[in-house]
Amino acid sequence: MSSRYDLITVGGGMAASALAKSMAESGAKVLVLEQEPRFRDRVRGEMVTPWGVAEIQALGIYELLCKECARTIPWVDMGMGGPPREFATTTKQQLPGLGYSHPEMQEAILTAAERAGADVRRGVTAKGVEPGAPAFVTASSGKKTEKISARLVVGADGRNSQTRKWAGFEVKKEAQPFFLSGVLLKGVATREDVAFIVFNPELGTVVTIFPQPHGRFRIYLGYPSTMNYRLQGSGDLKMLFSEFARTAPALALFLSSAECIGPLASFEASDFWVKHPYREGVALIGDAAATSDPSYGQGMSLSFRDARVLRDHLLATGDWDRAGHAYAAEHDEYFERCHTAVRWLRQIFQEQTPEARLRRQKAMPLIGQDPTRVPDHLFSGPEMPVDDGVRARFFGEI
Repeated sequence: MSSRYDLITVGGGMAASALAKSMAESGAKVLVLEQEPRFRDRVRGEMVTPWGVAEIQALGIYELLCKECARTIPWVDMGMGGPPREFATTTKQQLPGLGYSHPEMQEAILTAAERAGADVRRGVTAKGVEPGAPAFVTASSGKKTEKISARLVVGADGRNSQTRKWAGFEVKKEAQPFFLSGVLLKGVATREDVAFIVFNPELGTVVTIFPQPHGRFRIYLGYPSTMNYRLQGSGDLKMLFSEFARTAPALALFLSSAECIGPLASFEASDFWVKHPYREGVALIGDAAATSDPSYGQGMSLSFRDARVLRDHLLATGDWDRAGHAYAAEHDEYFERCHTAVRWLRQIFQEQTPEARLRRQKAMPLIGQDPTRVPDHLFSGPEMPVDDGVRARFFGEI
């Protein structure tokens, strides 16, 4: 048995580290357990839209990230004609987006958590979590195994969370017939202050270009799982470029001299979530709590929102069980709003059913005349309305 902590995070990713930093600064005794001795590049989301940047500001890490590992992205081009959209003048938050390298941002925030006083252990694997008052985590490092107690255990161990399983949370799934593939490039011949997000509704595909610091770009291709391929590994780069060009010919010109500098992989675009992600001293945040279709890029904004909301409730009361339930209730509300908006966007821009084609015949001409018909949840966040009137306007029913 080890000494007791106030809070233990299972996982040392961005949301967990941001929470750990804030709680350590408030005087809590915090332990971060991170399995990876060194963070490595994988295909993951690498742009935070303005509503997520507002959460980063509220967590007190915006200046740190801009200094060490991120660049501001003031503009987005959705391929609808006209000049790029300026985030600062058209979103509720009046903020830019942020482009970043995932492992570099993980390292920056985890280091900041350690400097704030959190006990950070790298290369440590969680072997079990026991809910209760206190809750327990069994952790292993080489030949040494410990059972560590805490007032609150936070599962931040991703979409395949073991904490979620050990603590007995039920996972709900809404399967989507799509994959999202991505790769890291250099030598992309475009501006480094504009993000590109372009849907091709007739193909059911979407492509993006997200700038990072140091002249790097993460590109993505979302595509229906009915395609006769699944892009996986560097040998599929030529196919990725070909499908990218078929989706958005104008953007493909930017890739003519690009060089691959990272892995290429595809992953499932289905939605997974836990209803009320808190029970008996265990809270879930980030992808452990909920994942929305990654084609729409809400994952990191939701993760930072989880960290901020949980922190605020913990600091507001000494009753952390009550705080956990309050966090979970708030999480359910904003995740459902994001989930609803993404479902509408998918039904217009990606689905390939006869019903979807009829929807597009009605909606797309009106969207072409007035792009503000498209719900702005991706950029302005879950506080945007999701009522019947918003849906009807988007679907061209009014």
